[in-house]
Amino acid sequence: MRRWLAVLTTLAAGCGSPDSPQERARAAPPATAFEGAGAAGTSARIAHGKRLTEVLGCTGCHCGDLQGKPFYEFHASNLTRDVLKYDDAELERLLREGKRIDGRELWAMPSEIFQHLSGPDLAALIAYLRTLPPGGAPTPPLAPFGAKLRAEVDAGRVRPASQWVKDYRARTPVDLGPRHALGRYISMVTCAECHDASLDGHDGETPDLVVAGPYSRPEFEALIRKGVANGPRKLGLMADVARGRFAKLTPREVDALYAYLQARAERPQ
Repeated sequence: MRRWLAVLTTLAAGCGSPDSPQERARAAPPATAFEGAGAAGTSARIAHGKRLTEVLGCTGCHCGDLQGKPFYEFHASNLTRDVLKYDDAELERLLREGKRIDGRELWAMPSEIFQHLSGPDLAALIAYLRTLPPGGAPTPPLAPFGAKLRAEVDAGRVRPASQWVKDYRARTPVDLGPRHALGRYISMVTCAECHDASLDGHDGETPDLVVAGPYSRPEFEALIRKGVANGPRKLGLMADVARGRFAKLTPREVDALYAYLQARAERPQ
């Protein structure tokens, strides 16, 4: 699978500055966001940000303590230490555009989906990452690519995050109106990572999410929280993603995602 979460890094200064994502989010009009993004109070916002590190897959690649680990031929960064290198604006650029402060290419980071995170959700994520005490070993420098990875890069199957951002920007899941805004948003910042920008599937590896159409609501619950298909199939990576990430969705979020995917599957082709 070409999608990996690998180099989330955050900031040390400017938490309360007028230009911080947190302040901009609080001043902005309401946005479609995960449930809890609008919670009042610092502790509630931090708790929401912690949940997002699970739903968005940060803990899957950077470990539960977010101190990083080897990841394929890359190394998921130690967020607890790398947070000290970025201010708010730099972090937002990293997350949304896949661009480092030092100009080096960013690899294995799903900025193509994080570019669509709402302001309130991004603010909550940053608020939580700011609370992490530094620990663990520093992130090692990016090692030279091995022959297999270099071949994937040369073939265009593995690309820097900034290139994926451009590719995904104009291709988003179909808009089915305000009623399905939350479900579409959740699919855009989670499902699209593996099922491609429009949820049409990717390179024969993942299916078009019209496959969710035949699922009943109880069957979808088992799929999204336990990784259990509605037949004899074994889901592989999806089973891990369901148990580790989607199990953290709230009931309302699961309802919204199910309703959106059902409506998408039923629309005229």
